[in-house]
Amino acid sequence: MERTVSWPHGSRRPRIRRERPDDVHDAFLGLAARLIAHRHVPRPRRNFLGGVLLSGTPIGLVFDVRNSERLEDTADTPSAAAAGQGQGLESVDNALKLLLLLRRNGRLRLSEAADHLGVARSTAHRLLATLRGRGFAVQGTDKAYRPGPALYRLGMSHRSDYELVETARPHMLWLNGKLGETVHLVVRSGAEARFLHSIEGTHALRVGSRAGAALPAHLASGGKALLAELTVAELTEIYGPGGGAQPDTDPETLHGRLAAVRRRGYAISIGETERGVSAVGAAVREPGGRAVAALIVSAPSLRFTRARIDEAAGVLRDAVRRMEAAL
Repeated sequence: MERTVSWPHGSRRPRIRRERPDDVHDAFLGLAARLIAHRHVPRPRRNFLGGVLLSGTPIGLVFDVRNSERLEDTADTPSAAAAGQGQGLESVDNALKLLLLLRRNGRLRLSEAADHLGVARSTAHRLLATLRGRGFAVQGTDKAYRPGPALYRLGMSHRSDYELVETARPHMLWLNGKLGETVHLVVRSGAEARFLHSIEGTHALRVGSRAGAALPAHLASGGKALLAELTVAELTEIYGPGGGAQPDTDPETLHGRLAAVRRRGYAISIGETERGVSAVGAAVREPGGRAVAALIVSAPSLRFTRARIDEAAGVLRDAVRRMEAAL
């Protein structure tokens, strides 16, 4: 809302430069990103009032109309500048607290953010909206906030199971519709492939849901696809030198055996986790290239012949590309 101000006769009207909202947001997120990426606090950029460009309203507005002093002169006093910097850095501190909370919890509601910071909901909403606008947070259909792509690119966060299922489900439905077979979403947890979600096939004879189950990663097709992304050293951290009590998990041997998976882009499991069940799995990578999950198509071995598996692998890789684009 515009306001008309009368200035004393003979006084010089101060020149006020308005900051665009985009400029304010860029300054805020630029500072936050540098704090995250470089672990240091740069000198805050000051606006024409001597405040810090970290909110929708310039900070540190102090002037005396009676003396008609220029705003630039008055705002440069130590008290005004210190107040501006203090409030500005508090905003940065609150934003970083929200980023760390998102990283730790993977999900954050507006009321939780306000309570955690000890601020009004309107203030928390403004901070979250700014983070969302610059890709540091996303808001789902349930109105909750989750880590955004900017955090993943900085390596600050890992995708939650909920977010993976929410992202994968449309592509799992597409894959299920194309093949008519059961589709699974798995992640690796240590030496296990953990099933997050399943969509059963349409045939009378089909593989049932495995949601909530865990299988040895070196035997499940999706687990193999995820293990194939690792180096010998990383496999050693999981299985120990020599593979421990399981000779088929010797890190060097396993890494060599998974070379075929890396070459063709998908893994196959024929009766290795369950007699009479065959499956094909492929890793899903986020924008930075890190494998975060795997999609699996499984079916009774009587129907899932080798020729049929190779055919299904092509459709599976299309679904993986679709999911990766969504990530």
